[in-house]
Amino acid sequence: MSSGWERIRLRVETGEGLEPEMPKDSRTLSTHILDTSLGKAAAEVPLTVYRLLENHQWQELKQAVTDKDGRASQLLETNYFTSGIYKLQFDVQKYYDGLGAECFYPFIEIVVKCVAGQHYHIPLLLSPFGYTTYRGT
Repeated sequence: MSSGWERIRLRVETGEGLEPEMPKDSRTLSTHILDTSLGKAAAEVPLTVYRLLENHQWQELKQAVTDKDGRASQLLETNYFTSGIYKLQFDVQKYYDGLGAECFYPFIEIVVKCVAGQHYHIPLLLSPFGYTTYRGT
């Protein structure tokens, strides 16, 4: 019969009974747009992500377009996502022009304070004459 230490050594060597290491959450910023006037996702909405610099100027980081489900899932790579203030600018005029509808807001800017290492999901509930946003999960 092997000793307790021998059984532990075998488990370590074979990996038996060891919990797998959970991957670090690499998600940063994401968004989801729902057109509440139509009751469906707002596809192909152009958006731009900015970061506020120390000199109070906005630095453009990325341009994206929502997919058919109204989502932009990973807006920034982890190495570009530092703690700070970010702005998402949604070009809703182009979206409503594509629908042949009027809108009151040609673009919508959402400014958020973020901490590196966390995931920020920013939903936008949209209609031609109003919008709502919140921190999602």
